[in-house]
Amino acid sequence: MDRRWPLLARTLEDLGMWRHLPAAAAAEQAREVAAGGYPFRLLDADADVRWFFVDGEEMAEGRVPDQLRSMAPALLAHGVELRFGADRVPSSTREDYVVTINGRPCRVWGPEDWTDYRAWETATVRPLAVVNDLLGRAGAVPRLCTLYAGGNDGIAWLLDPRIVAAVERSGLLPAHEVPRLAADLDG
Repeated sequence: MDRRWPLLARTLEDLGMWRHLPAAAAAEQAREVAAGGYPFRLLDADADVRWFFVDGEEMAEGRVPDQLRSMAPALLAHGVELRFGADRVPSSTREDYVVTINGRPCRVWGPEDWTDYRAWETATVRPLAVVNDLLGRAGAVPRLCTLYAGGNDGIAWLLDPRIVAAVERSGLLPAHEVPRLAADLDG
């Protein structure tokens, strides 16, 4: 067994990866990672309020507010109350799709995103990047990180970025299995 797994489990435990779980469940998760288990296992949503499905296709088709509303209770616990302004989904991919999140316009996608075959990804990542900025302004530690951004089975994790960095530094997982901080794709 690779000694990096138990070290990763201790690091994640120290960083609070399982702090939200009952003690027995947290200990079980740490044991699983120490034995080589995937650290971002999806637990029952009632037990783990830190992950959310984000469907890139739905977001690209105008359901950004609906997708983000599913995160609202968890975000509110970190000082962010989401508000959405009136948005209009364009009738053509030759226009920009813009939503307003807490008074901030967010360009979800533009014509070039469709041309470059990345509209689903930008529709997922750009709104989450705005939410991350709101979390930062609220003084919250966690940020939204994505796995499989732009797919129908995308996942957004609300995590301390140090957790993601520790997993990445461990070198134990392929890059596509480590969540990435949702950040402005154009910046």
